[in-house]
Amino acid sequence: MPVTFGSFRIIPAERILEKDGGRIQIGSRAFDLLLALAENAGEVVSKQQLTSRAWPGISVDEVSLRVHISGLRKLLGNRPNGTPYITNISGRGYMLAGPTDCDDAVTEPVALGTAQSTVHLPPRLTRMVGRDRCLRAVADLLLETRFVSIVGVGGIGKTTVAIAAAQDLSARFVDGAFFADLAPVQDGGLVPSTIASLVGVTLPVNNEVPGLLAFLRDKRVLLVLDNAEHLIADVAALAETIFADCDGVHILTTTREALRVEGEHVYNLDGLEIPPARAARDGRDIAEYPSIQLFLDRAFASGGRRDLGPDELEIAAEICRRLDGVALAIELAAGRAAMHGVAGLRDLLDRRFGLHWQGRRTALPRHQTLTALHDWSYNLLNADEKLVLRTLGCFAGPFTIEAALAVVGDQLPVHEIIDALTQKSLVAQTFAPDGRVACRLAETTRAYCAAKLRASSEERAQLSMSHAAYYTQLLETLIAERDYFRVSGLSTVTPDLLGNVRQALESSFASGNTNVGVRLVASSTALFLERSLLVECHTWASRALDVMPSELRGSLSDALINQALAISGIIVRDAYPKVKQAFARALEIARAHGQAHLELDILAGMHIFYMRVGECYAGAEITSVAELAVSGINEGTSKALVDWLRGISLSYAGDCRAAIPWFERSLAEDAPRGLDLNLVAFTQRIRALVQYARCELMQGSASQAKKIAARAVTDANIYGHPIPRCIALAYAASAYIWKGDWSDAACLADELGLVSLQHSLTAFHAVSEGLKGELEIINGAPLLGIQRLRDALAVMTDQNHQHMVVSFSAALAEGLAKTKQYPEASLILTRAIARAEESGEMFHTTEMLGLKASIALAENCRNDAPIAEIKNAMARAREVGALALELRIALRATRMLNNESACSKELVSEIAEKLTGFSVIEDTDDLRAARAVVAHCAQ
Repeated sequence: MPVTFGSFRIIPAERILEKDGGRIQIGSRAFDLLLALAENAGEVVSKQQLTSRAWPGISVDEVSLRVHISGLRKLLGNRPNGTPYITNISGRGYMLAGPTDCDDAVTEPVALGTAQSTVHLPPRLTRMVGRDRCLRAVADLLLETRFVSIVGVGGIGKTTVAIAAAQDLSARFVDGAFFADLAPVQDGGLVPSTIASLVGVTLPVNNEVPGLLAFLRDKRVLLVLDNAEHLIADVAALAETIFADCDGVHILTTTREALRVEGEHVYNLDGLEIPPARAARDGRDIAEYPSIQLFLDRAFASGGRRDLGPDELEIAAEICRRLDGVALAIELAAGRAAMHGVAGLRDLLDRRFGLHWQGRRTALPRHQTLTALHDWSYNLLNADEKLVLRTLGCFAGPFTIEAALAVVGDQLPVHEIIDALTQKSLVAQTFAPDGRVACRLAETTRAYCAAKLRASSEERAQLSMSHAAYYTQLLETLIAERDYFRVSGLSTVTPDLLGNVRQALESSFASGNTNVGVRLVASSTALFLERSLLVECHTWASRALDVMPSELRGSLSDALINQALAISGIIVRDAYPKVKQAFARALEIARAHGQAHLELDILAGMHIFYMRVGECYAGAEITSVAELAVSGINEGTSKALVDWLRGISLSYAGDCRAAIPWFERSLAEDAPRGLDLNLVAFTQRIRALVQYARCELMQGSASQAKKIAARAVTDANIYGHPIPRCIALAYAASAYIWKGDWSDAACLADELGLVSLQHSLTAFHAVSEGLKGELEIINGAPLLGIQRLRDALAVMTDQNHQHMVVSFSAALAEGLAKTKQYPEASLILTRAIARAEESGEMFHTTEMLGLKASIALAENCRNDAPIAEIKNAMARAREVGALALELRIALRATRMLNNESACSKELVSEIAEKLTGFSVIEDTDDLRAARAVVAHCAQ
């Protein structure tokens, strides 16, 4: 039966302790002690009764009981009146202040926190000693000021407090809480992209900070920037800018030095509370001090005794005082209690080190106490342990045992030594759900080891080469085994792969080891692309091509680097010549090596590029080349990819009737959704879906078109990459406008504007503006729409983004016609038609011919020439089965004519005939208008 007291509730059957409905972590023996006290609340429970309850059948001394009772007191805190829940009755035992209540109804605990999808924080420590007050203070200050830096020496516990505070506050941030470990980041210029990768935004070339600000500006987000001191200038500048520009963003940094920028509020984190000398203790139990609790916990976990005698506790207190309550220092010392004993630890400290030595400097020169501490720990190791520890300093962030073996070599028992270092608190090991072990040095330990390596340039150079060679070989093996059309999954194969790859790239190029560096670029580009780090991918690919060694020219590495340069450069302004050359070179090498899958993957990327820049004839030629490349491949994805290319090319050419069969056989509703495809292949699938929708719309199947467009938007949103998302949103909105679902179209245009703005995709943002301009013209605000379309077309032209330029030109001409600016409207259409015929983007050509004729008819309704052009346009639409387009051309012309004219009556008759070709379930704006025209003329 549950027992309650104050805000606490004990559920004995489930061995659960709750506070205010939330579950509290409590040890097994502590739970037994608390339950015994609660069952006898208001009465004294003897020490013998308590030890028998918590340690049945075991003889323990009174110190162990005092330690556990002390822990319970800290856990429970005080009652509302300020008195403790548990009191010590001198000479008799302990008592839990009453009353308690028992209840039969077991209620569900209150759910705390936020959804897992928005909280990206490391787990908090199960037991955090002595930081409750600090935690509350940091949380309160952060909520009040929005920008807090936890400042203190290395190992003091800054990260522990930051994580706990962030976990406690995460429910307040609807757009997420994110933890950025900056320790592995060595280049301050990568800080914006590191944060962007965490929050899921793609940044533009040479414009990272504005792009990140645009994404965060309307968000309520908590950013935890951990280990900022080695990048302090860059972190300070970025944090100050985010704080000033993004009112909903709260920033919590951990650093050994204040950032000293506008808006920052410093919380100085001191060491754990330490016992004063015996004479000044005022009768307080020495085991109640947090530093002693931590010492006892670590000593026990390392195989030592927890039940220290009074004299040993005094020695432990002396050690904690000399270590200034620094948590890391206490853990390192206590971890050796089993080997040296408490008195031996004090003697070692006396003989070898002073905590305030001057002049011994590492990468952390401001904190000589940590230098002394690490020197002390280091000198307790044997020669092999020292070598391995120094070697592990070359890793950026987590690493695997396999990586350590590769870098250290097989001359030492690496597994055993790492286990020994783990026992000595110099290495931390965590276990993934699949059983893999990830190792990590504390950041201060890694800095210390890195300093040791810097002292020996030869050793450092050799380890850097081994480190880079391992990750190069690892990635080359993984890339060789992957399906070219699938996501590589490199981000999940080993812990913190990105950090170690970055470090290996930097060291390889800096040391002139270009062979390894170039190969590593080739094998890591998929990692950068999948993480949406397009700028970084483009930078490394360019750097690799600049120093490509002769032995790698013409290799598959050369092909992969050129391909990555081209793909990442598609959205880069003014990159046309470089991208075109890179694609051609990659294709040449793939063919020379007989790599048909790679060739097809490259061709698919080329198709996107050429169509984007308005060279649709070239896109059609690429499709024919791809069909030849796939002729010898009996594999479903390759065949589907070529079907998508052919369908897209035919759609752009304006031949919807020919395009639809290619889409039907590769995009059936039961076909795979392609969510595991690589970026290029998935983007082609989305392009195929939206072109499929447009073709069905022209053929008169508007309801089917809308379903297909909605599939594209849904799948692109699930996939998550901003580029296919923008493509889906843009063309779906365009299809909805054509159908007459203007409210739905407006929603998609707004979403496109938001996504493109968040990810700094300037051209797609212009597309969203163009769509809004179309809607303004339709909804009776042509002047606003005309200006918005002019602005959008200017940006799209500047960005060399030719998608939808032709359709927007047609919309602009229609807006001008509505305001009776006929000459300019006709001129724009003449130029757009010429542009379409030159580029091969013919999808809208027939409609533009009909619109141009209708404008001419509006200028002079007695002229027979426009009538002939209208009939010619209708015939062109009929040839490709574009029933809906044929209807629109006729309907638009009737609006320009006198209803009593013979030509008008002929067109109405045509409209009536076309209406019979539509299913009764179809309902578009054109159909409603056409039915109204026919009904009116029949009266």
